[in-house]
Amino acid sequence: MRTPSFAALAALLALAACAPQQAADPFVPSTKPATELRAMQTRIVDADRQTTARGVVATLQDLGYRITRADADTGTISATRLTGLRLAATVEERGRNQSTVRANASVLGVGRETQVDDPNFYQSNFFVPLGNTMARTLMAAPPDGSGPAAPRPAAERLPGQRQAPVAPAASGEPPPARP
Repeated sequence: MRTPSFAALAALLALAACAPQQAADPFVPSTKPATELRAMQTRIVDADRQTTARGVVATLQDLGYRITRADADTGTISATRLTGLRLAATVEERGRNQSTVRANASVLGVGRETQVDDPNFYQSNFFVPLGNTMARTLMAAPPDGSGPAAPRPAAERLPGQRQAPVAPAASGEPPPARP
């Protein structure tokens, strides 16, 4: 029986290093209609955009999230908690001293990232604490779709890393917009 030579083993390792890397985990969007997602993910705050964005950051930190990205120009804040839960929020000005906050959460699993589409999750785990932090009552957004687009939680993407492909929605609706 012949043993592989060192040169053959080195050539095999070199070829393996050149093999294409697997694509990033697929993103599985919710199958709920966009209007239903928007209703559970969006609230109106009686405060200007800057104050609201600071309240979002403070709330996420209070809840144990690590802020991974904050962009004052776009009003987007991304955060990760326990490396398996990502939340991104977008804050937009809605008029004088009023802002709209839209949160979008996803759970990382083996081989996939799944969008959270439980209204109780958003209410109990983000909007109630946000209202408490800001000492304000948050209002539901009107059903006319005037809230911001849902940001995709991409908190852990490193510079140069490709964005994960989006799995088609089972309902036939297009996937949520990405920032």
